[in-house]
Amino acid sequence: MDQTAGIRNIIDFNIKLLDILDYVGDSVRPIREGSAVYDAKHVVCIGYTNRSDQDISIKGYVTQSSHPGNMPHEICLKITNNVSGWVLRCSCKAGTGRCKHIVACLLHLNRSDQVEYLSCTDTRQAWGILKSKASAPWGAKRVSELCCIKTPTRLVPTDPNLKDEIVKQSFTRILEGMYKLTLSFPW
Repeated sequence: MDQTAGIRNIIDFNIKLLDILDYVGDSVRPIREGSAVYDAKHVVCIGYTNRSDQDISIKGYVTQSSHPGNMPHEICLKITNNVSGWVLRCSCKAGTGRCKHIVACLLHLNRSDQVEYLSCTDTRQAWGILKSKASAPWGAKRVSELCCIKTPTRLVPTDPNLKDEIVKQSFTRILEGMYKLTLSFPW
C-alpha cells in the first residue's frame, strides 16, 4: 500500500444492500437491530486495514448499547467479491457472525461510497498493556472533571445576619415570581 506521509488513503468502496441481505439470510432481527445501531450513530470508527485483488479487510468499532461506557465492540470484516466467502467477526457475546454490530458496519459501508485506511495507530493497541493497568478511555466523566470547567468558589457570608438576609430576599423573590405567574395564568 502506497501511502503518502500525512495524507489519508481513501478508496472507493461500497457494499450492495442485496449482498447484506444474502449474508444475513432469512432472519429479519439482525437487519432491524443493526439498522437501529447504525441510526443511533454507534459505529464509532470504521476503515480498511488491508486490501488485495481478492478481498479487503475492514475493522470497525461499535459502541456497546448496554454499556456505552465500556470499550466498544471490535468488528473484523473480510469481504470478498462473493458473499459466501465473507468472514465476519464481532467481539460481542452473541458471537454469531450475524449480530447487529456487524450489520451496522455493513450498513455503514453500504451508505458510504468510500472507506478510509486505518493504520495500526488508529486501532486498539494489541501489545504491552496489562489488563489490570488499562484504563477505560470510553468511560463517562462528570462535568466537573473536564479540563475546561472551572469550579466556582462558594461564597460563604461571614456575618450570620447577612446570611439570613440573603435567604429572606431569595424566598421573597420566589414568592413574588409565583404570585406574578398565577396572575398571568388564564383561568
